[in-house]
Amino acid sequence: MRVTRRRLVLTAAGALLAPVQAMALCRPTPKDALGPFYKSDTPAVAELCAVSGKGGQRLSVSGRITAMPDCRPLPGARVEVWQADAQGDYTRVGGTRDDPRCLLRATLTSDREGRYQYTTILPGDYPGRSRHIHYRVTHADHVELVTQLYFDTGRGIAPLLVAALKRDGDNWQAAFDITLARR
Repeated sequence: MRVTRRRLVLTAAGALLAPVQAMALCRPTPKDALGPFYKSDTPAVAELCAVSGKGGQRLSVSGRITAMPDCRPLPGARVEVWQADAQGDYTRVGGTRDDPRCLLRATLTSDREGRYQYTTILPGDYPGRSRHIHYRVTHADHVELVTQLYFDTGRGIAPLLVAALKRDGDNWQAAFDITLARR
């Protein structure tokens, strides 16, 4: 292929525009309510419920934590997650005795590529709320994000917060990427 002046100029222009276009697609994940059931001292585990008899279907959630303005991976982000069980009840609230093997709460840390992953059960819905998993994501030099992962678009939920469920044999899978804003 012959290199012409025009081709050289177009190639250079494309190289300059690519980061601008990538930044235009990169936007922070929308905020959502913390909710009344947040607890700060959650275990550092990747399995939120190891008890098969607790009801609910197995769910694996994975995603990446990235940072504004260019959506580069964010290693070392602290990802706290908590959810209701299959009946819509939360652990560590009220006077009930919780099974430590199924607290449905965890603290994770994103790897060097910004990835995180955990297994749990599919949360139940309860009056006035769609199925969801709560998130609190923190990292130095970035704005704390409290948000939620939903599994359907009902009740005015922002599309960026909805993850499609995919069947994998007897289990479900979902992906949920999160982008934090800079301070």
